[in-house]
Amino acid sequence: MRPILLVLLLATSLHAASPVMQPPPTTGTQWEVYELTFQDSTSYQNPFWDVTIYAVFTSPGGTAYRIRGFYYDAYAWEARFAPTEPGQWSFSVTYMRAQDTTVFDGSFMVSSAVSHGFIRVNPSNPNMFSYTDGTSHFPIGVNGHTPAVTAAYLGIPAGPQQVPVMWDSLEAHGVNTYRLFMFNQEAFADSFSWNTDEGMANLVYHTDSLDMYDLRVGKLMDRWFQQALAHNINIYLNMFVLFDVTAYPFNTSPWASSNGGPFTDSNAPYASASGVGAQLERDYYTYIVSRWGAYRNLFAWEYDNEYGYYSMPPWIAMVDSVIDANDPYGHPHSVSFWNYSYSSTSPVDTLAGVNITDDHLYASNDWTEFNVDSAANAQSVSRYLQYKKPVMFGEFGSGDALYSPAWLVFLRAGYWAAFTGGSYPIFWWCGDFTPAGYAFNQSELDMVTTAVKLFSSLRALPTLRPANYATLTNMPQDVRAYTMKGDSDVVVYLRAFTGDTTPVTGFSLSLSLSGITGKTWEAIWLDPATGDSVAGSTGTSVSDTLTISAPVFEADLLLHLRIAGASTGVNPAARGTPSEFLLAQNYPNPFNPTTVICYAVPERGMVTLKIYDVLGRQVATLVNEVRAPGQYMVTFDGSRLASGVYFDRLISGSHVMTKKIVLMK
Repeated sequence: MRPILLVLLLATSLHAASPVMQPPPTTGTQWEVYELTFQDSTSYQNPFWDVTIYAVFTSPGGTAYRIRGFYYDAYAWEARFAPTEPGQWSFSVTYMRAQDTTVFDGSFMVSSAVSHGFIRVNPSNPNMFSYTDGTSHFPIGVNGHTPAVTAAYLGIPAGPQQVPVMWDSLEAHGVNTYRLFMFNQEAFADSFSWNTDEGMANLVYHTDSLDMYDLRVGKLMDRWFQQALAHNINIYLNMFVLFDVTAYPFNTSPWASSNGGPFTDSNAPYASASGVGAQLERDYYTYIVSRWGAYRNLFAWEYDNEYGYYSMPPWIAMVDSVIDANDPYGHPHSVSFWNYSYSSTSPVDTLAGVNITDDHLYASNDWTEFNVDSAANAQSVSRYLQYKKPVMFGEFGSGDALYSPAWLVFLRAGYWAAFTGGSYPIFWWCGDFTPAGYAFNQSELDMVTTAVKLFSSLRALPTLRPANYATLTNMPQDVRAYTMKGDSDVVVYLRAFTGDTTPVTGFSLSLSLSGITGKTWEAIWLDPATGDSVAGSTGTSVSDTLTISAPVFEADLLLHLRIAGASTGVNPAARGTPSEFLLAQNYPNPFNPTTVICYAVPERGMVTLKIYDVLGRQVATLVNEVRAPGQYMVTFDGSRLASGVYFDRLISGSHVMTKKIVLMK
């Protein structure tokens, strides 16, 4: 009996082996990852969740931050934290398992930051982003799927240096944001000819259990975050669960009840915040946030792609709560939205836990290079005016195999019209691997370089706001204009929407700007295709209306107007209280069948906005009520009217303003 007893004692001893914390680093850097590692030789049925690790980090000033540890690999667990201030920090780690609880304590010294900190919604301008230290951030990005796929789209040969070369290329072109998709690229058949493990990024697909994750993928994503950080690129993390990609048949998925999973159909995971399936998803998001939340180059958590196909608000609220409980750094939350009509209101935008309005726009939505500007600007401005949140196009592109110069104009025109509407478009790579596709995607990267070049000339960018309600006159009939105003700057994007090669000549742009009489001004005309200055002029304004001659251009043109010592009428602290009665030109115009009309009233009173035909007959009433001071937007649907010229008329008190609108079916 003794040998058997000895074996049992040894087994019990091995099973009860105490966890050990590796010697912790004695120093760290503000806003950079500080990592603790624990070794535990115990064999667990599920090492991801049979061990619970909570770490409390206490700042020099006494603020406590609670984070959760995670299973790393081969009897190793980790806890990652990013200290938020310099000085002496302390930590206390509680390592819990069924048989016992172990506590580890320690301290470390943190040096001052070498970066600006984490990205968050700008507290002084909720439509923009900034870093922790207040520095403004302007995302200029690409949709990459995963780094290996991005490299393939750019024609970078497969091999050990494929992904490093890809990061080098993105940084060299000025990309600062990379939208990373967490799913297997095997969904895309074209990728089989080159794909390696670098292309596989789904933690849960092809695993034995939905609460046990692919450790190879975890380490792969660690490397991507670290490589991107070394190249000054932020990760916009799309945390797919499984069913957002139609290439995955539900009945082959481990989530399906037919395969032992908890869900009966592909809609179920996004419709409920309770039950076994919801708990599995809570675990999944807990693991992701615990593992990558400490990286300062994590831009945002995007936890559902194109809301409206699957997810319901209770499910979104559930994921919000998981992120909030495990992310002490306040990374923004995002749920993207896609609809074929830019005028549609996204239900996501009204959800309190979602910090970004993220829409998608493609050529496949029936937009062309001649109307994408109005679509992108209208969608941007409508979101900007309605919601105090940054506006993004998380996916913005021309679609697959559309490699003509016209589609490069599509991208450029849509990008700048969206930008002047207050949005941040992220370019989408075209989805095949051919020489034409490589060349086109490289051209998209060149557009990023051009955008960065133009941003550098817009020195007052943080104060700029969309201002399509500004008075612009002398415009040619085949040119649309989109305007931004700042404290002492105006940006105007001009788009010739009937052709890309016919020169637009001989017109002067007139802008009505309050408070500029007697002020000196400088006008710089820029080519959006190259970023180069094509003309310039200076002068002193003799009135509050400034007329500037435009140079000859073909597809589009960008104006940056700087007025010395003046305010152009935009007060960033009081964006919602205009000083003037204004009726914007509708956009798009011409339209079919819907168009957006923006207006502003400076004081409370009865407001009417009505539509009339050319004979003066009223055909629609859009507004007829008392309104508080502010800026407003309304959508007019002309589907029941015949094509032709109409007029919208805004009346408030003694103020009357009328604009011509054109319905073209």
